[in-house]
Amino acid sequence: MATPMTAAQVVAQLKKWGIKYKEVKSWETHNRNSKGAWGGMNGFIWHHTGADVASASADEYAGSTLYNGLSTLPGPLCHFGLAPDGTVYLVGWGRANHAGGGDPTVLNHVINEDYSGQLKPTRGNANGVDGNAHFYGVEIMYSGSHKMTDAQYKTALKLSAAILDFHKWTEKSVIGHGEWSNDKWDPGYASGKIMDMTRVRSDVADTLKAGPNAKPAPTTPTTPTKPSTGGGTVATKTAGY
Repeated sequence: MATPMTAAQVVAQLKKWGIKYKEVKSWETHNRNSKGAWGGMNGFIWHHTGADVASASADEYAGSTLYNGLSTLPGPLCHFGLAPDGTVYLVGWGRANHAGGGDPTVLNHVINEDYSGQLKPTRGNANGVDGNAHFYGVEIMYSGSHKMTDAQYKTALKLSAAILDFHKWTEKSVIGHGEWSNDKWDPGYASGKIMDMTRVRSDVADTLKAGPNAKPAPTTPTTPTKPSTGGGTVATKTAGY
């Protein structure tokens, strides 16, 4: 198990890996540490929000739903929010309500990085081991009933690599929520269907191997969009852009 990164350390990793990010309110001290353990850390879980969020609404969504939580589940609901344009939102740091209960066998596989292929959890939120103590989590802002955007996927790979790089973990420390809990299917690519996480981990491994200074693939120029103001709840920080 690893000691969690500090808020300053995770910001340094985002800068190192050239990831564009925004800070939501007092994210550095926003957590659920009073309710349970935070660490040691064993891995990183990908989630989808279950709702499509436009990039123009991402500031508001990160500063309200992800930061404050729901009536049935207090925030923060993740450490990172990921908008359709690839921007990462720093939502909270410390224990967050994202992973819930999960399969202890899966946790052991992640700790030992000894598995291959898909993980098949047998326990869920109601009867599993506390994942909020052991995992960082990203909420990718899309419904899961279709693919995430290319920008989201590329940033999710880099964000994963940034965490793995810090802890000297391999790609096998990255899992999907649906691999952790048998009552989840995120991150999805179609309704009720989790992405091929074996392929995702292969792409994470390639991203990690290429390193933070890898040149991006050429893209077709597009007309820049006007950035969202989001009601002033977030402060923009751009690293490597």
